[in-house]
Amino acid sequence: MRENVSVAIEVDHKTLKELIKLYYKKKQALFISGTTGIGKSYVVRDTAKELAEELGLEYSDYIKDINNPKKFLLIDVRLSQLDPSDLRGIPVWDKEKGATVWLPPESFPRDGKGIIFFDELNLAPPLVQASAYQMILDRRLGTYVIPEGYMLIGAGNRLEDRANVFEMAAPLKNRFGHCQLTVPTVEAWTEWASKNGIDIRIIGFLNFKRTALFTFDGKNKEYAFATPRAWESASILIKEIPSNDINWLQTVVATKVGVGIAGEFAQFIRIKNKLKPVEEYLKNPDKIELPNPETEIDVLWALTTSLVEYYASKKTKEVLRATTKLLMRMSEEFSVFVLKMMASIDKQLPEKLPQVPEASKLYKKLLPFID
Repeated sequence: MRENVSVAIEVDHKTLKELIKLYYKKKQALFISGTTGIGKSYVVRDTAKELAEELGLEYSDYIKDINNPKKFLLIDVRLSQLDPSDLRGIPVWDKEKGATVWLPPESFPRDGKGIIFFDELNLAPPLVQASAYQMILDRRLGTYVIPEGYMLIGAGNRLEDRANVFEMAAPLKNRFGHCQLTVPTVEAWTEWASKNGIDIRIIGFLNFKRTALFTFDGKNKEYAFATPRAWESASILIKEIPSNDINWLQTVVATKVGVGIAGEFAQFIRIKNKLKPVEEYLKNPDKIELPNPETEIDVLWALTTSLVEYYASKKTKEVLRATTKLLMRMSEEFSVFVLKMMASIDKQLPEKLPQVPEASKLYKKLLPFID
């Protein structure tokens, strides 16, 4: 029997972080469900890093750091790859006690602080899940006791995602708090992407073609489809590929997000390549004709993407001054986008803007967005 695990309160990535922190403080167990590729594991890792910083510890997911009091350790346990004995350990005869004792795995902590993360928990067969009951509810398994500084998190996909999940027994469900992570909005994803080095061409394209951020449909059988995780992987692959090598760009992106979306991405790059050289816009920022936001929205997004790329290669006051003049003629949506991307590339931008007279008005208006 398979399970639909989607009946849970829906939360965004920011709210999930706060939930994890609360559950950590109270040492309660939390189960995170959600569709594929939207960042369940990433949020757990990112929150673990924040908890480490708050506790004055160093984050680690390296198992050899186990029991190190200076580390906050994220232990990733894939139950779907384990047998029941892998959790409880192996039985060994204790001559002094005259009884059999169980030796738990060395990958379970005896001391310190961190998170034990049962990723893909509902992919594990029921027998393996059952072996986790006591650990999740009582924070112990046989003679093994989970240290006070650790919490338990489980995560898994939903039935409609064709993930072959097993039904979790009611007693196991009841041992967790439950939430379902939603697909991020383009705005939320852009904020994350700008801070994590995602290729600006992908960011610009997805702000233009917003439905392309997530195209997964459990009813379809395509191998490659767009998700935030897939776009992150595509970004890594195309970082060194120039925009004039469109056919190769399209081929590489198609391996990650599918042929159709890759074709639209390539068309966006073609539009970008047909724009006037960025230098022309910056030489005459007050008067040069700009794309019509009503009829040439794709061209306008391509232009803003090109502006960010050009600033990344220069980072001079002259380029900043000219770019600012150009942004003053655009709507707030595009001005905010360009400055946020520029700020992600140049950490000194908030200090530079007030030094540019032409930027003073824009700086005061947009500072909350780029801090």
